[in-house]
Parts: sequence; structure tokens; C-alpha cells
Amino acid sequence: MLLRTRFYLPPLRANAVVRAHLIQRLEASAGGSLLLVSAPAGYGKTTLVSQWLHHKPQQFAWLSLGPEHDVMTVFWQYAIQSLQQIQPRLGQEAQAVWLESPRRNYASVVISLLNDLDALGERNQSDDPITLVLDDFHHIKNAQLLSLINTFLDHLPSSLRVVMTSRDQPDLNLPRRRASGQLLQLGAEDLRFDPGESVAFFHHTMLLNHADDLLARFSKQTEGWVAGLQLVALSLKNHTLAAEDLLQQQPLDRHVSDYLLDEVFRKQPEPLKQFLMQTALAPRFCAGLCNAVGQRHDSLQLITELESSDLFLVALDNHRTWYRYHDLFRQFLLQIAQQWPQQERRQYGRRALAWLRENGYYADAMELCIQQEDWSEARALLADEWLLMEEGARQKKAYWLSRLPQEVTATPAPAGIAGATQSDSKEPASVEPLTRREQAVLALISDGLTNKEIADRLFISPNTLKVHIRNLYGKMGVENRTQVLLKVKST
Repeated sequence: MLLRTRFYLPPLRANAVVRAHLIQRLEASAGGSLLLVSAPAGYGKTTLVSQWLHHKPQQFAWLSLGPEHDVMTVFWQYAIQSLQQIQPRLGQEAQAVWLESPRRNYASVVISLLNDLDALGERNQSDDPITLVLDDFHHIKNAQLLSLINTFLDHLPSSLRVVMTSRDQPDLNLPRRRASGQLLQLGAEDLRFDPGESVAFFHHTMLLNHADDLLARFSKQTEGWVAGLQLVALSLKNHTLAAEDLLQQQPLDRHVSDYLLDEVFRKQPEPLKQFLMQTALAPRFCAGLCNAVGQRHDSLQLITELESSDLFLVALDNHRTWYRYHDLFRQFLLQIAQQWPQQERRQYGRRALAWLRENGYYADAMELCIQQEDWSEARALLADEWLLMEEGARQKKAYWLSRLPQEVTATPAPAGIAGATQSDSKEPASVEPLTRREQAVLALISDGLTNKEIADRLFISPNTLKVHIRNLYGKMGVENRTQVLLKVKST
């Protein structure tokens, strides 16, 4: 017996903010297409699709998926039954095929269902396709089942469009479908509430009467994450903290941290939990930094997995080299990391700091020093010559000094930092022209000279050279010397 509540369209919440511009994008889709709405927990994926179906009358079938549907028989039984809510005779032959076949020929089941859908389209007097919604598709991991769903999508008739909501990006040949025009995808960037929507949500949905400018600051703090907005609103309504105090609160508000713990963090495997906490130490990270902190060699693969899983990851450049976490998620991870023994936390922090210094990312190193309260290293960084090369050096130095304790700024700065080893990338979003000095550095790297030899040849210090190399790598979109040489060869 099938659970009928799996086929029910979720009701609209009273006074919900209508995402009209996103509904228009969904409405523009055609039959034969796949609409994928993928984002982390709490971004309003299900709510958006529900709004669309409530506001734009159409024939649709709704199926809310759970872990129990990650089985071949169960999934197709529910999928066919959901379509039969529209047309009772649809899929009857498909059901008979698998019941009568001793070896359960599921390919034949899918072919039969596709034929029924195609015939339904021929009989349909309207040009509008039927919509099949597969909500919470991230529960489907069975490789054999995904392969058959791929086959289903490959031959999708114009009488049906499939809508999926998911916390990750499923293994459904998405690049090929995107290239062919079959795929329409909405992600976290699309689903974020803008400041106007956030203020409307606070006023009309959560019935708060705070000033608009104050509520807009919460929108910025949560980066438009609707679950974060709702949890903030609950804290304000419960009078747990004044609004200004909540904006400044450290550690993270209990409502937000509890949600992230239950809905996101606890559902990850243990090795990934460790990786998440390590990568949250610095405000931004790349594979090289992660490898150094965790003393590993597979960080690029793990970052790719995080990106496909939509785990609150934000790419900072078109090269997809540097990343950061959603601010609230990073605060949460740092809060969890406080449970590590103090010696272990310091060890990870020292590794991150050493890598950032050695690769010329001194501004990132300064932020990490302040976060880790490593005041002696912070003073050493501020006394070093690298700062002279930074744009707005005087203002930046004043800003960082203002964030150090008064007793630290009153003491003399220690000697500057030294050393240079391997290099890594930066975050420019597009190809930029190289300066004359960067062109000279590139030529000497191409000639095979070491950092010390290049510094001596150009009469600059090793630290100054590291800044030039950092900028050079960022503009070229590479991570190391090998990649530089390969790129130079190919041009």
C-alpha cells in the first residue's frame, strides 16, 4: 500500500512572499524539459515550486520522496501512482510488465510508461505539458535507479516536464542536458531573498514591526537564506535578544545553529565533517591551502564534491580556485570546531598561516591571525614590506591595527617574516593584463629559475616576489608552476 500523503501538494503559507520573477522562469519551461531547483537546506525550494503550481493552474503530479524511495520497485510504483492522480489509466501496462516479469525488466517498464505519456500528449487538446514534481530528489542515490531515470529523461515526450527539488546536483548528465537546452536550473544564487523580499518577509510573513534598515541588515547577514531569516525572526519574536545584540552575537544564535546541526552537519559522513571544519578556519580557501591544513592530497576532489552537494559553498572566481562558505555556515563550523582540543586547533591554524605566508596571501594571513588571536604574528605581518605593495596600504594598516588589542599595538613589532616555497592561486574573476614586473617574473619562471634566483635577478625581496607570483597565478587562473608552464606552452 502506498502512502497517499506523498502525493499532496504542500499548502501555501499565509502571507508568504511571492517569488514572481522565479515563477515566471519556471513558467517559461516547455514540455520535454527538466527543471532542477537545487540549493542547500532552507532555501525555499519546495515553497517556490508549490507557489508556482498554486498561482499558475495546470495539470501536475506531486511526489515527495524519502530514503525509502531509493529502491527500484518503490520509486516507479510511486512515480506511476502520482501520474495516475491525473490520468488513472496511465502506466497500467507498465505496472503489469513488472508484476508479470520474473526478472523485473524495468527498462520495459520505463518504455511502456514513456509510450503512454506520448499517447497522452497526442490526445491532449492543450499545448500545456503535464508537470511531474519529484520533491527532495537528493534521497535518490541508487546508481541503477539513476541510470533508468536518465533513460526516462533522455526520451521525455513533449507532453511531460519533470521538476526536481534537491539539496545536491543529481547524477543525471546535467552538462549534456544543459548544452542541449533540456535543462533549466535554479540554484542558491537565484533563490536568495534580495533586501526588499527579506524586509517583506519580516513584515508580512513573520509580522515583525522593526525598522526596514535594521531588517535589511539581517538580510545582508544571512545572505538572503530564507531559513536564516525565519530563524532570526523567531529569535526576535521570542525576545531572546534585542535586534542590535542579535546582529553582533557571537556565538551563533541558537535557532540558527540548531537548524544547521540537525538539517546539514549531522547528515554528513565523519571525514567530510572534519574537512568542513578545517576549511572554515580561513575566510576563503583553495585546494592547496586545504591540503596543507589537513596534510592530505585529495582536497580538490572534496571541494568538487562539496560544490556538487550545494553545501553552502560560494565560488569566488571564474577559475573555480578560491571558495568561501556562506557566512552563517562558516560561523557554525567555527563554533563546532571550538570543541577540538586547544592544541589541535592551534596546529591547524599554524599550518594555514604558514601556507598563506609562504604563498604571498598576507591579507588572508592577517585575517586568520586576528581570528586566532595570534597577536605576535599579526604584528610581524604588519611590519613587513609586503604591505607597501597593497592598494590602499595606509588605510589597510590602520584598519588592522584598530582590530588589535591596545596592549599589543603598544609593544614593538617583531622581526618580519621570511621564507618562500610553493605557490597557489588567487581569485580574479577574469583574465587581466600582466604588469611589466609580472611579465618579467613569468619569463624567468618559464626559464626554470627558482624563487631565490628570480628575486636576485630582479633585485627584489623574496616576500615582494611572492606577491608578484600570487597576482600572476591569479590572473592566469593556475595553481602552481607546472600549470603556468603548460599554459605558456599552449599559447
